[in-house]
Amino acid sequence: MHKRTKLWSSLSLAALVGGTTLGAAAADELQAAAAADAGQATAAGGEGEGEGLAQNVDPATDNVAYLAQLGLMRGHLLVGLALYREGHIDHARMHMKHPKSELYADMEPAFKARGSAGFADQLTTLAKAVESDDSSAEAVEAAYAAVLEGISAAEARVGALPPATRLGVVVKLLRTAGEEYAIGVVDGKVVNGHEYQDAYGFTRTAQSLVANMDAGDDADLAATQDRVNALIQGLFDANLWPGIMPPDTVSADASSLYGAAARIEIAALSL
Repeated sequence: MHKRTKLWSSLSLAALVGGTTLGAAAADELQAAAAADAGQATAAGGEGEGEGLAQNVDPATDNVAYLAQLGLMRGHLLVGLALYREGHIDHARMHMKHPKSELYADMEPAFKARGSAGFADQLTTLAKAVESDDSSAEAVEAAYAAVLEGISAAEARVGALPPATRLGVVVKLLRTAGEEYAIGVVDGKVVNGHEYQDAYGFTRTAQSLVANMDAGDDADLAATQDRVNALIQGLFDANLWPGIMPPDTVSADASSLYGAAARIEIAALSL
């Protein structure tokens, strides 16, 4: 997917000049940029176009890239399990297979460099459990839990990180969610349900990352955490996802996700 340098610049400017609310002119520019991105993304077609690693970014040494890719895997699995629990088995299978087929191979050198055993076997077991009509719900849940343990172990290889870096992962997840949403939703119409669901999973994962940050006795960090939590919850309150199964139309677009990512990026710079 093409770079969005102009869009990110517009977002950062909008967040700076608008404070907690985007200024009218900046918001208009943001809406236009997001609409243009949505059109180009839809024309490009395909799945997961925003999920690949950026050029010249090595997850073996770049902590944000490493954790963000693991976060994308979490997002796919999160939405896959939610779909499975609701009985949408075919949709669940697509999402459960995606981390192994599309994301995992690019991460193997990073796992090796960081001394992580990875979790390939766990992913395979989960995909097979969901794929089989003979698997019980308990088997699927157990396989899912095993994958999460593997992801958590891989995440732990980065060690302690400053809060601003953790928020950088959140920003990356939300930007990717925006890219997916722009592919899935065009002019209020849901044209790609898989990408609509991807955006949901990535945003929920970003939300959980923020919720699990420990502010300790740092009042400034606690305040920033509250603001970021509110921004992400606002995306759900704005009904970007009326349900996990895509409706025909929604009253939202990707600009909300891009805007939240920009505001969180600005918040991280203050830490």
